[in-house]
Amino acid sequence: MIIAYITLFMATGIFTGYYLNLSPLVTALFLSLSAVVFALTYRKSKKQLIQKPYFAITTGLLAFALGLFSITAHKAINHKNHYSHYLNNDVIIEGTIAERLKPNDFSERYFLEVSYVNQKHTSGKILVSTPIAKPLEIGDKIIITEKPKAIKKPLNPYQFDYAEYMAKQNVYHEIRLNKNYIKAGKVKNINYYIHNLRNTLIKSFDTSHYNKTTINFLNALLLGQRQDLDPVLTEAYASAGVMHILAISGLHIAILFYIISFLIKPLDYLYKKGRLFKLVLLLTSLWIFAIISGLSPSVVRAVIMFSFISIGQYINRDTNPINSIAVSMLLILVVSPDQLFDVGFQLSYTAVIAIVIFRPLYKNFKPSRYRVMNYFLEITLISAIAQISLLPFCLYYFKQFPGLFIPANTIVVPLTGLILIVALLTLVLNFTFTQASFITGQFLEWLIKAMNAYTSWIASFSSFNFRNITFTIGLSILLGGALICIGFWLFKQSYKRTIAVLASLLIFQIGYLAYRTTINNKEELIVFNSYKEPLITIKKEKQVTILSNDTLASSLQAITDYKMANFNPKDTIITLKNFLLLKEQKILVIDKRNLYPENIKPDIIILTQSPKVNLDKIVTQLNPKQVIADATNYPYLISLWKATCMKRKIPFHAVAEKGYYILE
Repeated sequence: MIIAYITLFMATGIFTGYYLNLSPLVTALFLSLSAVVFALTYRKSKKQLIQKPYFAITTGLLAFALGLFSITAHKAINHKNHYSHYLNNDVIIEGTIAERLKPNDFSERYFLEVSYVNQKHTSGKILVSTPIAKPLEIGDKIIITEKPKAIKKPLNPYQFDYAEYMAKQNVYHEIRLNKNYIKAGKVKNINYYIHNLRNTLIKSFDTSHYNKTTINFLNALLLGQRQDLDPVLTEAYASAGVMHILAISGLHIAILFYIISFLIKPLDYLYKKGRLFKLVLLLTSLWIFAIISGLSPSVVRAVIMFSFISIGQYINRDTNPINSIAVSMLLILVVSPDQLFDVGFQLSYTAVIAIVIFRPLYKNFKPSRYRVMNYFLEITLISAIAQISLLPFCLYYFKQFPGLFIPANTIVVPLTGLILIVALLTLVLNFTFTQASFITGQFLEWLIKAMNAYTSWIASFSSFNFRNITFTIGLSILLGGALICIGFWLFKQSYKRTIAVLASLLIFQIGYLAYRTTINNKEELIVFNSYKEPLITIKKEKQVTILSNDTLASSLQAITDYKMANFNPKDTIITLKNFLLLKEQKILVIDKRNLYPENIKPDIIILTQSPKVNLDKIVTQLNPKQVIADATNYPYLISLWKATCMKRKIPFHAVAEKGYYILE
């Protein structure tokens, strides 16, 4: 288990290093010092029959230091040749379209691999978008004549931090392409050839005359390309608790692994080197599949995981799979430490580790004399173990829990295996025997439609899908600790472990109630970033008052996110008022009507809807402590007000620039 120990400490170092944001020099010095200490203790430990604890401590320290250094060294913006160090107002950027992302209603989006900035060789990725009607292709070389902008941080509370999400992928800037670029040919690199291969493979299904939904489903299932999946279908799979089916993950690689293993099983008995040849053939097949699917992180980590499991089984048939999983995880973190922050990475390894650990409890549980019944029971148990182990992640990241995940997975998982087998068979027949491929293709379409229909039916029971759950990272850690204690108790029921389970559950409940009480007792006023209509909320205990001229303001995403983070308090919408009060703080709202009482001395003035007022005169009359301008105001007025406040030395907050304003 030493590998698992090292992996745990390295992961901790990566996590710490990312948020501390230390310089490469500091982490390199710390790594060197840790290596020296480790070398000294290692040398001393070789002379001892019984190892002392300090050797384990220094081993963990070295792994932690390696994690710190690794994440710092891999952060692209720390590299000297990163494009961001060469940006200026007159910039010419040359790069190649490397990856297509999920489009939105208005734009196609891509990652651009930067090659040159003002003819200087550079590196790094930029997020670029184009109009839907003007898409680009993988391998397109383009020249951009506009300076990219930093990806914006969230401008409303509890909004998804897209800038942080992109930064974890080493992407920091974005640019909208329209008339500011030209195409300059093609770059035929590995991304280009993989893209063409994927297109050739998916177009081979044209002989079956599938509709768009089926083609996009196959593109996701076989090739990992989820960009064009039907949003309604995607939502149905998420609500049913089988979202993992729509992305190539450990499940798909496991199915492929066992299919190939079954087909080449006779090699074990043919000749002396049969097991070695079987291993090589198995690994080659898995990696060819990974390359075809575009070497996406989810596929690569799954293939690496099963590669090490295969090697472990070849070396020692009774090897502990946890060691193989830990080695694969360690290798991925060494090569690409930012993978630790990928939600798919966290979900995949947590589920696999839980399934492997609890396998001794369910592998011999066969209550029925019918193999089919036992098979479905095993799938049910595996699904339950995986889903429960992922509960802290689901509640924290997705704020929901699918209550019908067991009936969904019990049918969908084996059906996915059958679909994958038929899809691969049809794919081969598309290039070898088209008449037969049409028959298997029709059967494949029927299977896909049946699975989609069943999933949509499960998702239709919306009352069993618990949404908008308030959950924090702290509560996730407490819940995870409780689940670990329960796991230990399941293996051995003892007095101490029973006490540990009860104590961990009690601590989680206390933490949850304490956090909920804190949130419920919080009083605050928020001026939201809203361009169309002014949007202000006042929260007092379990009630939120929404001040807006929009009668549908409670359905806005900004309000939904805010309520979800505050245990979904009741809301009331009222029209915008000129005078507000919060904890003895007097707030004056001046809108387009330009009306305000001169006898009130407010602490804060909120300017909204571009009022035509002389702010200098108002400040002189009312003497406020702070001025807020929301996002409904014209930019030129915001600039004038900002200058006035600077001259009068009054704090000024422009919501359109700085994001929401909060008063507590």
